[in-house]
Amino acid sequence: MLSLTKSRLAGKSLLQTLFFFLLVTQICFAQWVQIGLGDKTIKDVAARNSNIFAITADSGSVYRSTDNGNSWSEIVDTSAVDIAIAPSETIFMVKDRLFSSSDNGDEWDTLNVVEQLPPSTMGRTPINVSVSHTGIVYCGLYGGCSYHEECTFIASSTDGGITWTTPGWDILGGQLFDFKGESVISAGFRSLSGSYLYLSTDNGYSWIYLGYAPLFVYYGHVLSLCVNGNMLLGGLPDLGYGGGLFLSTDSCNTWTKISTIFPQAGLSIESGGTLVGTDSLGVFLFSDDGDSLGSRNEGLTNLNVHILTADNNGYVYTGTDNGVWRRPLSEITSVEEEQIDEMPTEFLLSQNYPNPFNPSTKIKYLVPQSSNVVIKVFDILGNEIEILVNEEKPVRTYEVNWNAANLPSGVYFYQLRAGSFVQTKKMLLLK
Repeated sequence: MLSLTKSRLAGKSLLQTLFFFLLVTQICFAQWVQIGLGDKTIKDVAARNSNIFAITADSGSVYRSTDNGNSWSEIVDTSAVDIAIAPSETIFMVKDRLFSSSDNGDEWDTLNVVEQLPPSTMGRTPINVSVSHTGIVYCGLYGGCSYHEECTFIASSTDGGITWTTPGWDILGGQLFDFKGESVISAGFRSLSGSYLYLSTDNGYSWIYLGYAPLFVYYGHVLSLCVNGNMLLGGLPDLGYGGGLFLSTDSCNTWTKISTIFPQAGLSIESGGTLVGTDSLGVFLFSDDGDSLGSRNEGLTNLNVHILTADNNGYVYTGTDNGVWRRPLSEITSVEEEQIDEMPTEFLLSQNYPNPFNPSTKIKYLVPQSSNVVIKVFDILGNEIEILVNEEKPVRTYEVNWNAANLPSGVYFYQLRAGSFVQTKKMLLLK
C-alpha cells in the first residue's frame, strides 16, 4: 500500500513537472514575456540592441536596462513624457524641454529647438519626439496659434538634434508620426476645429495636406501609414464622433470605421499590417486593408496597453499597468490558424480564426465518416442566428466562412452536430 502511494505521488510529481515545463516552454517561445518593472504602469518604451528605456505613468521616471531587461535602474526621477532612440543610438527625451544623450542616458544635453525656429514659436513647448528609419528627428510642439486657440506643429532635425527647422506654422502636425521608407505621415490639431493630417514623401522636406480627420486624435493613439498607401487612424470614443479605428483607402478623402475598439497605441509594421493596443482588450493585428487578424494577447496578464514599439532586433515591446513586456515580431505576425489533419480520424470542431473577428471568420471542422453535418450559430441568449451547414458530408476536412457584418459586437456560439457528436465553441465579434 505504501509502495502504491509513493508511486501515485511520483506520478503526480511527474505530471506537475511536465505541466510546468510545457507552461514555461509556451511562455518562452509563444507568448509575451514580462521583462521588468512589474509593479509600475509604463506609458512609453524605447529599445535598441540590448538597451531598453521605460517611462512610468505616475511620476514620469525613466528606467534603463542595459542587459535586455534582466536588471533595471532609475536614471531620471521625474517629469519625462516621451523617449526615442536614433539609429546612431543617441537617446532623445521630452520633459519640459527636449534633451539628448550620447552616453546611453548617463548625461543629458538640452536641445534648443524652439530657440532656433521663427520668433512666433516662442512659448511653444515640445510634447513628443520620434525618429524616422533614416535618422531624422521629429519633435511635436504645442502652443498658441491664435488669440483663442492652441495648436500642434512640426520641428525636425537632420543632424541629430543640433539644428532644427519647421515646415511652417500652417502645417498642423506634430501630434502623431508614422514612417514608411521616405514617407512620413503626421497628425495635428487646432483646439477649436479638430484634427488635420499631412503627408511627406521626401523625408519631411515638403508636406501635402491630406485633409481634416473625421475625429480627434491624441498623442499616443494610432496613426499608421500602410504599405499599400492606406491610412489607419484611431480616436477616442467619448468626443461625439463614435470613436474606434478608422481606415482610408483614398488618401484620406473618406474614412470607414473598421472597429469599435478603443485604440491607445499603434505600431505599423514595415512588411505590412498594424498592431493596435487597446485600453482593456490587449493587442490586435490588422492588415493593411483593415481586416482584423485577431488578438495577440498570449501571456499578457494586463490588457491595458499604453505603448507599442519595436527594436532593431526583431522584437516588439509594450508597456502595461504591470510593467514592460516583449515578444518576437515574427511570432506576432505569423499565421496562427489552427492546423488540423487532412484525413480526419474523429469529429472535431476547430476554433474559429481570426478570433476576435470583424466582420468575417473561418471555421474548420473534421468529418471522419459520412454523416449529416449541421453547424449553427447562436447568440449569447441561445437564440439561433444562422445555419452555416446542413447537409450530408463525406470524409474530409472542411472550412466554412461566417460573415457577421449585419450583427452587433458580442459573444456568439457555434455548434457542430453529426449523429451523436455535439461540440460547441465560443467566438467574439468585435466591430
